[in-house]
Amino acid sequence: MNRPGHTAPSAEEGLEGGVSGGAGRRRLRLSEHTHAGHIYGSREEQLDITAAFFRASLGERLRCVYVHDDSDDTAALHGLTRAGLDVSVAVESAALQLADRSQLPAKPGEFSVDAVMRFIAEQVRDAQAAGYEGVRGVGDMGWVLLPDPNLEQLAVYETKCTAAMNAVAVAAICQYDRSRFDESTLFDMICAHPCLIIAGTLCENPYYVPEASFEDRERGSLDIDHALGNVLARERQERWLAVAEVELEADSADPRSVDLARLASIYEHMRDYKLALRDRVRWRMELRPHESSARAELAALEREVEWLDRRASLWRRRELQSSGLLYDPVTLTMGYRGRAVGLSRLEAALLRVLLDQAARPCSAAQLSRSAWGRETGTEAQLRNYILRLRTKLEMLAVPASIVTIRGRGYCLTREVLSGDP
Repeated sequence: MNRPGHTAPSAEEGLEGGVSGGAGRRRLRLSEHTHAGHIYGSREEQLDITAAFFRASLGERLRCVYVHDDSDDTAALHGLTRAGLDVSVAVESAALQLADRSQLPAKPGEFSVDAVMRFIAEQVRDAQAAGYEGVRGVGDMGWVLLPDPNLEQLAVYETKCTAAMNAVAVAAICQYDRSRFDESTLFDMICAHPCLIIAGTLCENPYYVPEASFEDRERGSLDIDHALGNVLARERQERWLAVAEVELEADSADPRSVDLARLASIYEHMRDYKLALRDRVRWRMELRPHESSARAELAALEREVEWLDRRASLWRRRELQSSGLLYDPVTLTMGYRGRAVGLSRLEAALLRVLLDQAARPCSAAQLSRSAWGRETGTEAQLRNYILRLRTKLEMLAVPASIVTIRGRGYCLTREVLSGDP
């Protein structure tokens, strides 16, 4: 499923194979330039994601680099082996390379963003010189927990990583142990990664803040568990939508094969969520009115909200039609389950617009202009025709109504009735 301003994960992204497939066959593919964050709760989870990522990359002319936080490389290799990754050939051929904190440009009490960025650039150059097409890296970020670390610099580093990965053939996962990092740092890490890995699923991250404007982040206002659960739920909803729409297109003669109400409600929930994100961006723009990235982000969100609104309206309209509601623009009649009523020309024009905008509020001015064009009357006349249509819907016992939403206008919505099929 493609949307304006959104690049959906490819079909191969996410963990392939369920638990029944065995840990040794699970794969996690990240496309080039992907920078993902992973907050893990156990050592087993950390190793499972690392092994799945490297399993998908080894043998595809990609060098894997593992920056671990074990006592030494041998312990790190044993951990990957326990997770089902065959490391012997990969290490021997240098397709898999390991590094611990002693090999990184970090000293006790000091975290140099520029030095670590140079280390990453060196890894890419070495891989390309050896004939590899790119690098796939995992960093267990426990190595930054030096005495008196400057974790604000860590957030700057993560943001710079995203920019760096957009320019080179790299994809990487930064892993954070939930038990070792405080909530404030984990909040910054969520904001610093365009993607998150949650329960083995690669998710687009709606909390991502593209600029290193950390003072603009609503620190302390985000519950980590709630945020991760929310991101995962929405990723699963989007994937369900993609499958459901394909199924519906393949069997368009039987719209009952897909739960249209659920399809529409997910689009509506996604739209409402994007509206909340839009409000957050507007808040950032008030703080930094000259920030160009925020303006671009706002424009992208506006397009996405409009797209989601149209999709929700489409499936609400099909939901109404699948319930038995018929509108014939030639004979100017409205029918429902074998019964029909006639409509005047102005009533029919009004019903057509309400159906086209199903579940989308339409102001009185917009409604009269779209339905009647130059024949726009007063708002009192519009209310009179709305009342007529409501009466005819009730006469046919159509499970739908034209509701008035204060400050927003009118919309046609399907009612959920007891025993409704």
